[in-house]
Amino acid sequence: MAKNATDDITYIRRWIKKGLSKDGKTLDFSNKKIGEKEAIDFAENIQLEGLEILFLHNCQIKDICLEEMADSEFFSSIKELWLFDNRIRNVGAEAIAESSQLTKLKYLSLYTNKIGPEGAEALANSENLSNLEVLDLSFNKIGDEGAIALANSPYLNKLKDLRLDSNKIGFAGMKAFAETSQLKSLKKLHLTYNKLEPKGLELMQDSKNLQRLETLDIDLKTPND
Repeated sequence: MAKNATDDITYIRRWIKKGLSKDGKTLDFSNKKIGEKEAIDFAENIQLEGLEILFLHNCQIKDICLEEMADSEFFSSIKELWLFDNRIRNVGAEAIAESSQLTKLKYLSLYTNKIGPEGAEALANSENLSNLEVLDLSFNKIGDEGAIALANSPYLNKLKDLRLDSNKIGFAGMKAFAETSQLKSLKKLHLTYNKLEPKGLELMQDSKNLQRLETLDIDLKTPND
């Protein structure tokens, strides 16, 4: 989208002035309404060297906004991206996964959105996200299919903390985590408020692959507990 002389982007400068930390490493745009126009304005006009942490939670962001923003050089230095409590679906997750500007990302928060199995699969199969250490997809709708994709991701080898609370995950997803030989760095796995089954929990507790976990956060007990 081409800019013209009548476009007013002074609001961006005001938001930056208010939201940029003194060291220039953190930018907080949370609770701002970001539609397609704002997304395009950001993508085309913001350049902040050294920015590492970006808060975009509760901004009413939709997929089309992420499609406009994800490939912007504005994201090239970002290490933490907070996108919780927006309106992001599969296409938005796919835009993040396909972005060549997010290769330094270590922390990605997408909880309380509307991401389904396809979005989770895109994230799991993204070589661009291979530096992720924390992925929060809690309160989405990835289901067993999405959980299986994440459990068997060939690229999330540095992931230490995976948060999947309230995602309609059941036995098949639990089985995938119990049997996976991937996610070798994983230390914390959060699975509360799902459709967990005792037989799945037994598989996970007996899994040699999961013995390295420091935290297995679940809300289900085995029959013998």
